[in-house]
Amino acid sequence: MAGTSRIEAFSDGVYAIAITLLVLNLGIPDGLSDGQVWEAIAAEGPKFLAAAISFAVIGLFWRTHHQVFRHLDRTTTGLVWLNLGHLATIVFLPFPTEVFAEYSDTFAGVALYALTVAAASFTTAALAWLAWRADLTTPGVNRESLRGAFTGLLTTGIVFVASVGVAAVNANVAPYLWPLAALADRPVTWVINRRSG
Repeated sequence: MAGTSRIEAFSDGVYAIAITLLVLNLGIPDGLSDGQVWEAIAAEGPKFLAAAISFAVIGLFWRTHHQVFRHLDRTTTGLVWLNLGHLATIVFLPFPTEVFAEYSDTFAGVALYALTVAAASFTTAALAWLAWRADLTTPGVNRESLRGAFTGLLTTGIVFVASVGVAAVNANVAPYLWPLAALADRPVTWVINRRSG
């Protein structure tokens, strides 16, 4: 198939829409006094926090998606469909964000959010893997960077799936595992590189 410019432009649009949707759930009632306005804003705190977390998550996925595609000079039908699958997880994320904001102390609220982020991670990892295995890269590009992206994304997905198990025991503790995705990336990459080297 042809180059990647149309896929990248379409993907950027989906990411932008998903990030914009995050703020549509924020709001306060009409007709409040000055003091009530501040109280209403404070009451929206969990929604602001959830939106901020998802803004960062979507931003990181967009950055990784960009890093993968900037190495490619062509696509395949499989890559196009896989990319659409990934974008489906991104455009869906505002809904789990809203649920998590309202029910962050429940298994359902945490599990839905974690599984959506895990699905986004695994589908992006699959994009990197397919691009690496099918040799869709620009000539001269270090293809190992795609393998590194694959490893990091796989690690992120595993951490978020593991947090679902923790949420079954204590939903309040599970979100504290999510930052481990960033911390575990380097050790896992190091182990895989040693095994493959």
